[in-house]
Amino acid sequence: MLACFPLGIARKLAPSCAAVLAMLVLSACQMASPGGSASPTELAEALNEYRVVPAARAYINVPNALVVMERDLGSATEQRVTLPNATALSGENTILLRAQSGRSANNTRLVLQEVLAQFGGAPVPFSNITDSALTARSDTYGDMTYTVARPGGDVTCVLAIRRAHTGGRALPRGASALDMMMRNCVSGSVEQALAPLGPTAFGLGMPRAGL
Repeated sequence: MLACFPLGIARKLAPSCAAVLAMLVLSACQMASPGGSASPTELAEALNEYRVVPAARAYINVPNALVVMERDLGSATEQRVTLPNATALSGENTILLRAQSGRSANNTRLVLQEVLAQFGGAPVPFSNITDSALTARSDTYGDMTYTVARPGGDVTCVLAIRRAHTGGRALPRGASALDMMMRNCVSGSVEQALAPLGPTAFGLGMPRAGL
């Protein structure tokens, strides 16, 4: 690259170019570090934008979805479903869905910090969530882990995560798991807030064997 400049200018630019190169190498190492908390698809996330798709393409049944968006991350396909928010609390009610292939997911129980990393962190009002705040329940389609916040009045917020091996419709070819994270704030009960990720979300899918 420096050969494009006269020799004197190239000599002046060399230290700056070396510093930039060092920064790029350091960034790449941080992204590839197995001990880090970055998403394994971080680069693909930076390069691929969401596009609006028909609500019927959502991987789960969400009858009251306002918008469904999707992006291809190579080893995973991610969807963002926007839910209604009738409360005065800031932020969107959303369900994030990621259809994972064997290259991007293990068929093991979800780990909170890994889920938060792949979905961009915890939304308001769950910024300081820890494992100790989580509660688990099971239904026909598997386990759901969640925590509850009550910011005031009759408002109930939940942050729920779950992994299933089916959806409300067929997953993309090669997908082995569907990871989900939902933030839902409602004027009502915990049951109402959790409902979008309940059994009705998988109405056309096949239940887990033995349950």
